[in-house]
Amino acid sequence: MPHRSGPYNGAMPIDAEKSSEQACGGRMRIILAGEFGFPNGSGRTARVYAFAKGLSAAGCDVEVACLRPTEGTGTWAANPNASGTYRGVPFSYTGGSPYRDDTFARRRLRDLRSALRLFRLVRGTRAQGPASVILFSHSAVWIVAAVLACRLARSFCVLEQCEYLAARAPDSVTTRARRWYYAKTMYRLVDGVIVISTFLEEHFSARIRDDARLIRVPILVDMDEFGEEQTGVLADQHTLVFVGHLNHTGEIDRLLDAFFEVAPRFPEWNLRVIGGTCIPTAIEGFRERAASSATPDRVEFVGSVERSALPGLLRDAGAFALPRATGLFSTAGFPTKLGEYLATGRPVVVTATGDIPLYLRDGVDAYVVPPDDTRAFAARLADVLADPAAAKAMGARGRETARTQFGIETQGMRLAAFMRGFGEPGTRRRARRSTAD
Repeated sequence: MPHRSGPYNGAMPIDAEKSSEQACGGRMRIILAGEFGFPNGSGRTARVYAFAKGLSAAGCDVEVACLRPTEGTGTWAANPNASGTYRGVPFSYTGGSPYRDDTFARRRLRDLRSALRLFRLVRGTRAQGPASVILFSHSAVWIVAAVLACRLARSFCVLEQCEYLAARAPDSVTTRARRWYYAKTMYRLVDGVIVISTFLEEHFSARIRDDARLIRVPILVDMDEFGEEQTGVLADQHTLVFVGHLNHTGEIDRLLDAFFEVAPRFPEWNLRVIGGTCIPTAIEGFRERAASSATPDRVEFVGSVERSALPGLLRDAGAFALPRATGLFSTAGFPTKLGEYLATGRPVVVTATGDIPLYLRDGVDAYVVPPDDTRAFAARLADVLADPAAAKAMGARGRETARTQFGIETQGMRLAAFMRGFGEPGTRRRARRSTAD
Protein backbone atom coordinates (compact mmCIF):
# COMPACT_ATOMS: atom_id res chain seq x y z
CA MET A 1 0.00 0.00 0.00
CA PRO A 2 1.17 3.60 -0.54
CA HIS A 3 2.94 5.32 2.30
CA ARG A 4 0.33 7.64 3.82
CA SER A 5 0.42 10.65 6.01
CA GLY A 6 -2.74 10.17 8.06
CA PRO A 7 -5.91 12.21 7.56
CA TYR A 8 -5.95 15.58 9.22
CA ASN A 9 -8.04 15.77 12.39
CA GLY A 10 -6.83 19.08 13.75
CA ALA A 11 -3.78 17.64 15.50
CA MET A 12 -0.27 18.12 14.16
CA PRO A 13 1.60 14.98 13.06
CA ILE A 14 4.65 14.26 15.20
CA ASP A 15 7.08 15.34 12.46
CA ALA A 16 5.19 18.58 11.94
CA GLU A 17 5.56 19.53 15.60
CA LYS A 18 9.27 20.11 14.98
CA SER A 19 10.55 23.58 14.31
CA SER A 20 10.30 25.13 10.86
CA GLU A 21 14.00 24.60 10.26
CA GLN A 22 13.77 20.91 11.18
CA ALA A 23 10.66 20.46 9.05
CA CYS A 24 12.40 21.65 5.92
CA GLY A 25 15.85 20.38 6.78
CA GLY A 26 17.50 23.77 6.54
CA ARG A 27 15.74 25.61 3.68
CA MET A 28 14.58 22.83 1.38
CA ARG A 29 13.91 24.16 -2.15
CA ILE A 30 10.44 23.52 -3.53
CA ILE A 31 9.05 24.61 -6.90
CA LEU A 32 5.28 24.92 -7.26
CA ALA A 33 4.73 24.37 -10.98
CA GLY A 34 1.71 23.98 -13.23
CA GLU A 35 -0.76 25.49 -15.67
CA PHE A 36 -2.19 28.45 -13.80
CA GLY A 37 -1.99 32.21 -13.80
CA PHE A 38 -0.08 33.98 -11.04
CA PRO A 39 -0.57 35.99 -8.95
CA ASN A 40 -4.16 36.41 -10.20
CA GLY A 41 -6.34 33.52 -11.23
CA SER A 42 -8.85 30.90 -10.19
CA GLY A 43 -9.10 28.55 -7.23
CA ARG A 44 -5.95 26.71 -8.30
CA THR A 45 -3.99 29.98 -8.19
CA ALA A 46 -5.30 30.65 -4.68
CA ARG A 47 -4.19 27.17 -3.59
CA VAL A 48 -0.73 27.63 -5.12
CA TYR A 49 -0.35 30.93 -3.28
CA ALA A 50 -1.49 29.36 0.00
CA PHE A 51 0.96 26.47 -0.43
CA ALA A 52 3.75 28.97 -1.09
CA LYS A 53 2.95 31.01 2.02
CA GLY A 54 2.53 27.92 4.20
CA LEU A 55 5.75 26.25 3.06
CA SER A 56 7.66 29.53 3.35
CA ALA A 57 6.38 29.98 6.90
CA ALA A 58 7.64 26.44 7.60
CA GLY A 59 11.15 27.43 6.53
CA CYS A 60 11.25 26.29 2.88
CA ASP A 61 12.54 28.23 -0.11
CA VAL A 62 9.59 28.30 -2.51
CA GLU A 63 9.30 29.50 -6.09
CA VAL A 64 6.23 29.48 -8.36
CA ALA A 65 6.67 28.38 -11.99
CA CYS A 66 3.82 29.00 -14.46
CA LEU A 67 4.45 26.49 -17.24
CA ARG A 68 2.14 27.94 -19.88
CA PRO A 69 1.01 31.47 -20.78
CA THR A 70 -2.41 32.39 -19.45
CA GLU A 71 -3.10 35.80 -21.00
CA GLY A 72 -4.55 36.65 -24.39
CA THR A 73 -3.04 39.33 -26.60
CA GLY A 74 -4.93 42.53 -27.22
CA THR A 75 -7.07 42.13 -24.11
CA TRP A 76 -6.82 43.17 -20.49
CA ALA A 77 -4.26 40.94 -18.78
CA ALA A 78 -4.74 39.75 -15.20
CA ASN A 79 -1.06 38.78 -15.09
CA PRO A 80 1.01 41.08 -17.33
CA ASN A 81 4.43 40.31 -15.79
CA ALA A 82 6.62 37.40 -16.90
CA SER A 83 8.30 37.29 -13.49
CA GLY A 84 8.33 39.07 -10.17
CA THR A 85 7.56 38.71 -6.50
CA TYR A 86 4.05 38.80 -5.07
CA ARG A 87 3.81 39.27 -1.30
CA GLY A 88 7.12 37.56 -0.77
CA VAL A 89 6.50 34.74 -3.28
CA PRO A 90 8.84 34.75 -6.32
CA PHE A 91 7.23 33.62 -9.58
CA SER A 92 8.01 33.32 -13.27
CA TYR A 93 6.40 32.23 -16.50
CA THR A 94 8.99 29.66 -17.53
CA GLY A 95 8.25 30.12 -21.24
CA GLY A 96 9.37 33.74 -20.96
CA SER A 97 5.99 35.45 -21.38
CA PRO A 98 2.51 35.37 -19.82
CA TYR A 99 0.92 36.00 -23.26
CA ARG A 100 -0.28 33.14 -25.49
CA ASP A 101 1.26 32.85 -28.96
CA ASP A 102 -0.98 33.06 -32.01
CA THR A 103 0.19 29.95 -33.90
CA PHE A 104 0.44 26.27 -33.04
CA ALA A 105 4.16 26.13 -33.89
CA ARG A 106 5.00 29.08 -31.65
CA ARG A 107 2.99 27.62 -28.79
CA ARG A 108 4.92 24.33 -29.03
CA LEU A 109 8.24 26.19 -29.13
CA ARG A 110 7.10 28.12 -26.06
CA ASP A 111 6.35 24.81 -24.31
CA LEU A 112 9.82 23.51 -25.17
CA ARG A 113 11.43 26.66 -23.80
CA SER A 114 9.31 26.34 -20.67
CA ALA A 115 10.33 22.71 -20.15
CA LEU A 116 14.03 23.54 -20.51
CA ARG A 117 13.65 26.39 -18.03
CA LEU A 118 11.91 24.04 -15.60
CA PHE A 119 14.83 21.61 -15.87
CA ARG A 120 17.26 24.42 -14.98
CA LEU A 121 15.13 25.58 -12.05
CA VAL A 122 14.92 22.08 -10.64
CA ARG A 123 18.65 21.49 -11.05
CA GLY A 124 19.46 24.80 -9.34
CA THR A 125 22.84 26.43 -9.00
CA ARG A 126 25.74 24.90 -7.10
CA ALA A 127 24.97 27.23 -4.20
CA GLN A 128 21.23 26.46 -4.24
CA GLY A 129 21.21 22.74 -4.83
CA PRO A 130 18.33 20.94 -6.56
CA ALA A 131 14.64 21.44 -5.84
CA SER A 132 11.71 19.09 -5.53
CA VAL A 133 8.54 19.87 -7.47
CA ILE A 134 4.88 20.01 -6.47
CA LEU A 135 3.06 19.87 -9.80
CA PHE A 136 -0.45 21.34 -10.18
CA SER A 137 -1.48 19.80 -13.49
CA HIS A 138 -3.57 17.16 -15.26
CA SER A 139 -1.36 17.33 -18.35
CA ALA A 140 0.56 14.18 -19.31
CA VAL A 141 3.16 16.38 -21.03
CA TRP A 142 3.95 18.33 -17.89
CA ILE A 143 3.82 15.30 -15.62
CA VAL A 144 6.46 13.59 -17.77
CA ALA A 145 8.55 16.78 -17.99
CA ALA A 146 8.47 17.41 -14.22
CA VAL A 147 9.23 13.79 -13.37
CA LEU A 148 12.16 13.71 -15.80
CA ALA A 149 13.53 17.01 -14.46
CA CYS A 150 13.40 15.65 -10.91
CA ARG A 151 14.96 12.31 -11.88
CA LEU A 152 17.90 14.07 -13.53
CA ALA A 153 18.35 16.29 -10.46
CA ARG A 154 17.85 13.30 -8.13
CA SER A 155 14.99 15.11 -6.42
CA PHE A 156 11.30 14.28 -6.04
CA CYS A 157 8.13 15.05 -7.99
CA VAL A 158 4.80 15.25 -6.17
CA LEU A 159 1.47 15.65 -7.95
CA GLU A 160 -1.13 17.97 -6.38
CA GLN A 161 -4.72 17.05 -7.20
CA CYS A 162 -7.58 19.26 -6.04
CA GLU A 163 -9.99 18.08 -8.76
CA TYR A 164 -11.03 14.73 -10.19
CA LEU A 165 -9.70 14.24 -13.70
CA ALA A 166 -12.26 15.44 -16.29
CA ALA A 167 -14.87 15.84 -13.55
CA ARG A 168 -17.14 17.98 -15.72
CA ALA A 169 -16.67 15.98 -18.92
CA PRO A 170 -19.41 13.69 -20.26
CA ASP A 171 -19.14 10.07 -19.12
CA SER A 172 -17.95 8.90 -22.53
CA VAL A 173 -15.61 6.18 -23.78
CA THR A 174 -12.98 8.86 -24.37
CA THR A 175 -13.24 10.17 -20.79
CA ARG A 176 -13.06 6.68 -19.29
CA ALA A 177 -10.09 5.80 -21.52
CA ARG A 178 -8.23 8.92 -20.43
CA ARG A 179 -8.77 8.12 -16.75
CA TRP A 180 -7.62 4.54 -17.29
CA TYR A 181 -4.48 5.72 -19.09
CA TYR A 182 -3.56 8.14 -16.29
CA ALA A 183 -4.15 5.49 -13.63
CA LYS A 184 -1.90 3.00 -15.41
CA THR A 185 0.88 5.41 -16.40
CA MET A 186 0.98 9.03 -15.23
CA TYR A 187 0.03 8.48 -11.59
CA ARG A 188 2.64 5.75 -11.26
CA LEU A 189 5.45 8.03 -12.39
CA VAL A 190 5.26 10.47 -9.48
CA ASP A 191 6.84 10.01 -6.05
CA GLY A 192 3.79 11.21 -4.15
CA VAL A 193 0.39 12.83 -4.35
CA ILE A 194 -1.23 15.65 -2.36
CA VAL A 195 -5.03 15.51 -2.47
CA ILE A 196 -7.66 17.91 -1.16
CA SER A 197 -10.47 15.51 -0.19
CA THR A 198 -11.26 12.07 1.19
CA PHE A 199 -12.75 11.10 -2.18
CA LEU A 200 -9.46 11.81 -3.95
CA GLU A 201 -7.50 10.18 -1.12
CA GLU A 202 -9.32 6.89 -1.68
CA HIS A 203 -9.09 7.28 -5.46
CA PHE A 204 -5.31 7.76 -5.55
CA SER A 205 -4.54 5.20 -2.85
CA ALA A 206 -5.39 2.49 -5.35
CA ARG A 207 -3.56 4.08 -8.30
CA ILE A 208 -0.10 5.21 -7.21
CA ARG A 209 3.02 3.11 -6.71
CA ASP A 210 3.46 1.09 -3.53
CA ASP A 211 6.49 3.19 -2.58
CA ALA A 212 4.77 6.52 -3.28
CA ARG A 213 3.61 8.83 -0.50
CA LEU A 214 0.12 10.30 -0.09
CA ILE A 215 -1.28 13.09 2.08
CA ARG A 216 -4.64 14.84 2.29
CA VAL A 217 -4.35 18.59 2.73
CA PRO A 218 -7.66 20.49 2.82
CA ILE A 219 -8.07 24.12 1.84
CA LEU A 220 -5.54 26.61 3.22
CA VAL A 221 -6.13 30.21 4.20
CA ASP A 222 -3.90 33.06 5.34
CA MET A 223 -5.81 34.38 8.35
CA ASP A 224 -3.85 37.64 8.42
CA GLU A 225 -4.59 38.42 4.77
CA PHE A 226 -8.33 38.42 5.28
CA GLY A 227 -8.39 40.83 8.17
CA GLU A 228 -8.98 41.01 11.86
CA GLU A 229 -11.96 39.41 13.51
CA GLN A 230 -14.98 41.60 12.90
CA THR A 231 -15.63 44.27 15.49
CA GLY A 232 -18.64 45.99 13.94
CA VAL A 233 -22.28 44.97 14.08
CA LEU A 234 -23.44 42.76 11.23
CA ALA A 235 -26.42 45.01 10.56
CA ASP A 236 -24.04 47.78 9.46
CA GLN A 237 -22.93 45.70 6.45
CA HIS A 238 -25.84 44.70 4.28
CA THR A 239 -24.09 42.94 1.41
CA LEU A 240 -24.39 39.23 0.71
CA VAL A 241 -21.31 38.15 -1.26
CA PHE A 242 -20.47 35.29 -3.60
CA VAL A 243 -17.00 34.83 -5.17
CA GLY A 244 -16.30 32.37 -7.96
CA HIS A 245 -16.27 31.51 -11.62
CA LEU A 246 -19.50 32.44 -13.36
CA ASN A 247 -18.89 29.48 -15.69
CA HIS A 248 -20.75 27.47 -13.03
CA THR A 249 -24.06 28.78 -14.31
CA GLY A 250 -26.24 26.41 -12.29
CA GLU A 251 -24.59 27.60 -9.09
CA ILE A 252 -25.24 31.24 -9.93
CA ASP A 253 -28.85 30.51 -10.94
CA ARG A 254 -29.50 28.88 -7.55
CA LEU A 255 -27.87 31.81 -5.78
CA LEU A 256 -30.10 34.29 -7.62
CA ASP A 257 -33.20 32.19 -6.96
CA ALA A 258 -32.46 32.07 -3.23
CA PHE A 259 -31.73 35.79 -3.01
CA PHE A 260 -34.84 36.76 -4.95
CA GLU A 261 -36.89 34.66 -2.52
CA VAL A 262 -35.63 36.46 0.61
CA ALA A 263 -34.98 39.93 -0.82
CA PRO A 264 -38.52 41.32 -0.31
CA ARG A 265 -38.30 40.56 3.42
CA PHE A 266 -34.93 42.29 3.82
CA PRO A 267 -34.97 45.41 1.63
CA GLU A 268 -31.74 46.78 3.09
CA TRP A 269 -29.68 43.79 1.81
CA ASN A 270 -27.95 43.59 -1.60
CA LEU A 271 -26.19 40.76 -3.43
CA ARG A 272 -22.68 41.18 -4.84
CA VAL A 273 -21.30 38.56 -7.24
CA ILE A 274 -17.52 38.68 -7.76
CA GLY A 275 -15.89 36.71 -10.56
CA GLY A 276 -15.43 36.42 -14.29
CA THR A 277 -16.40 33.92 -16.95
CA CYS A 278 -15.09 32.55 -20.23
CA ILE A 279 -18.69 32.25 -21.49
CA PRO A 280 -19.35 35.67 -23.12
CA THR A 281 -23.13 35.50 -22.83
CA ALA A 282 -23.27 34.21 -19.26
CA ILE A 283 -22.86 37.44 -17.31
CA GLU A 284 -25.29 39.30 -19.58
CA GLY A 285 -27.83 36.55 -19.02
CA PHE A 286 -27.44 36.90 -15.25
CA ARG A 287 -27.78 40.67 -15.48
CA GLU A 288 -30.95 40.29 -17.49
CA ARG A 289 -32.34 37.94 -14.85
CA ALA A 290 -31.58 40.48 -12.12
CA ALA A 291 -33.06 43.35 -14.16
CA SER A 292 -36.33 41.49 -14.69
CA SER A 293 -36.69 40.52 -11.03
CA ALA A 294 -38.66 42.34 -8.35
CA THR A 295 -35.37 43.74 -6.99
CA PRO A 296 -33.54 44.94 -10.13
CA ASP A 297 -31.21 47.40 -8.42
CA ARG A 298 -29.99 45.12 -5.64
CA VAL A 299 -27.73 42.69 -7.52
CA GLU A 300 -24.22 43.76 -8.54
CA PHE A 301 -21.88 41.82 -10.83
CA VAL A 302 -18.36 43.03 -10.12
CA GLY A 303 -16.45 40.84 -12.59
CA SER A 304 -12.89 39.61 -12.12
CA VAL A 305 -10.70 41.39 -9.58
CA GLU A 306 -7.01 41.23 -8.77
CA ARG A 307 -6.14 38.99 -5.87
CA SER A 308 -4.74 41.94 -3.91
CA ALA A 309 -8.22 43.55 -3.98
CA LEU A 310 -10.11 40.46 -2.87
CA PRO A 311 -9.48 40.59 0.91
CA GLY A 312 -10.89 44.12 1.12
CA LEU A 313 -13.99 43.14 -0.85
CA LEU A 314 -14.55 40.16 1.43
CA ARG A 315 -14.13 42.26 4.57
CA ASP A 316 -16.88 44.56 3.26
CA ALA A 317 -19.36 41.67 3.21
CA GLY A 318 -22.08 41.14 5.79
CA ALA A 319 -22.50 37.44 4.95
CA PHE A 320 -21.45 34.89 2.34
CA ALA A 321 -23.31 32.36 0.18
CA LEU A 322 -21.88 29.24 -1.45
CA PRO A 323 -24.59 27.08 -3.09
CA ARG A 324 -22.49 24.24 -4.56
CA ALA A 325 -24.43 21.55 -6.40
CA THR A 326 -24.08 17.79 -6.16
CA GLY A 327 -21.81 16.14 -8.68
CA LEU A 328 -18.37 14.64 -9.12
CA PHE A 329 -16.73 18.06 -9.23
CA SER A 330 -18.14 19.04 -5.80
CA THR A 331 -17.64 15.58 -4.25
CA ALA A 332 -13.96 15.45 -5.16
CA GLY A 333 -13.17 19.14 -4.65
CA PHE A 334 -13.08 21.55 -1.75
CA PRO A 335 -13.58 25.30 -2.45
CA THR A 336 -10.66 27.45 -1.29
CA LYS A 337 -12.99 30.44 -1.12
CA LEU A 338 -14.84 28.78 1.77
CA GLY A 339 -11.76 29.16 3.96
CA GLU A 340 -11.43 32.79 2.89
CA TYR A 341 -15.09 33.44 3.73
CA LEU A 342 -14.69 31.91 7.19
CA ALA A 343 -11.46 33.82 7.86
CA THR A 344 -13.30 37.16 7.70
CA GLY A 345 -15.44 36.24 10.70
CA ARG A 346 -18.65 36.74 8.74
CA PRO A 347 -21.43 34.11 8.68
CA VAL A 348 -21.51 31.64 5.80
CA VAL A 349 -24.37 29.70 4.23
CA VAL A 350 -22.98 26.71 2.31
CA THR A 351 -24.24 23.45 0.88
CA ALA A 352 -23.13 20.09 2.31
CA THR A 353 -21.08 18.74 -0.59
CA GLY A 354 -17.84 16.75 -0.50
CA ASP A 355 -15.82 17.13 2.71
CA ILE A 356 -17.52 20.32 3.88
CA PRO A 357 -19.60 18.51 6.57
CA LEU A 358 -16.39 16.98 7.98
CA TYR A 359 -15.22 20.42 9.07
CA LEU A 360 -18.35 22.57 9.52
CA ARG A 361 -21.33 21.87 11.78
CA ASP A 362 -24.70 23.27 10.83
CA GLY A 363 -25.72 26.02 13.23
CA VAL A 364 -22.31 26.06 14.93
CA ASP A 365 -19.56 27.15 12.49
CA ALA A 366 -21.84 27.91 9.53
CA TYR A 367 -25.27 27.20 8.13
CA VAL A 368 -24.79 23.91 6.23
CA VAL A 369 -27.66 23.18 3.88
CA PRO A 370 -28.54 20.08 1.80
CA PRO A 371 -27.40 20.65 -1.79
CA ASP A 372 -29.78 21.30 -4.69
CA ASP A 373 -32.51 22.61 -2.36
CA THR A 374 -33.02 26.27 -3.19
CA ARG A 375 -35.83 26.71 -0.67
CA ALA A 376 -33.71 25.35 2.18
CA PHE A 377 -30.83 27.58 1.12
CA ALA A 378 -33.11 30.63 1.03
CA ALA A 379 -34.48 29.75 4.47
CA ARG A 380 -30.97 29.69 5.93
CA LEU A 381 -30.15 33.00 4.26
CA ALA A 382 -33.23 34.44 5.95
CA ASP A 383 -32.02 33.09 9.31
CA VAL A 384 -28.73 34.96 8.88
CA LEU A 385 -30.32 38.21 7.77
CA ALA A 386 -33.02 38.16 10.44
CA ASP A 387 -30.76 37.67 13.49
CA PRO A 388 -27.53 39.72 13.19
CA ALA A 389 -26.36 38.91 16.72
CA ALA A 390 -26.61 35.15 16.24
CA ALA A 391 -25.03 35.45 12.80
CA LYS A 392 -22.12 37.42 14.20
CA ALA A 393 -21.50 34.79 16.89
CA MET A 394 -21.57 32.06 14.25
CA GLY A 395 -19.11 34.01 12.12
CA ALA A 396 -16.69 34.23 15.04
CA ARG A 397 -16.88 30.45 15.56
CA GLY A 398 -16.39 29.91 11.85
CA ARG A 399 -13.25 32.06 11.92
CA GLU A 400 -11.83 29.94 14.74
CA THR A 401 -12.56 26.80 12.73
CA ALA A 402 -10.72 28.31 9.76
CA ARG A 403 -7.74 29.12 11.96
CA THR A 404 -7.44 25.65 13.52
CA GLN A 405 -8.34 23.54 10.50
CA PHE A 406 -7.19 25.54 7.47
CA GLY A 407 -4.56 28.04 8.69
CA ILE A 408 -1.44 28.17 6.51
CA GLU A 409 0.87 27.83 9.50
CA THR A 410 -0.63 24.50 10.58
CA GLN A 411 -1.06 23.07 7.10
CA GLY A 412 2.28 24.48 5.93
CA MET A 413 4.08 22.54 8.64
CA ARG A 414 2.27 19.37 7.59
CA LEU A 415 3.25 19.95 3.96
CA ALA A 416 6.88 20.64 4.89
CA ALA A 417 7.08 17.48 7.00
CA PHE A 418 5.54 15.48 4.15
CA MET A 419 8.06 16.81 1.63
CA ARG A 420 10.92 16.29 4.07
CA GLY A 421 9.88 12.64 4.30
CA PHE A 422 11.15 11.99 0.78
CA GLY A 423 14.69 12.93 1.79
CA GLU A 424 16.90 15.81 0.75
CA PRO A 425 16.67 16.79 -2.95
CA GLY A 426 19.83 15.59 -4.70
CA THR A 427 20.10 12.45 -2.56
CA ARG A 428 17.54 10.36 -4.42
CA ARG A 429 18.41 6.70 -4.84
CA ARG A 430 16.74 3.91 -6.73
CA ALA A 431 13.13 3.67 -5.49
CA ARG A 432 12.56 1.38 -2.51
CA ARG A 433 9.29 0.10 -1.15
CA SER A 434 8.35 2.18 1.89
CA THR A 435 6.60 1.00 5.02
CA ALA A 436 3.53 2.64 6.51
CA ASP A 437 3.77 4.76 9.63
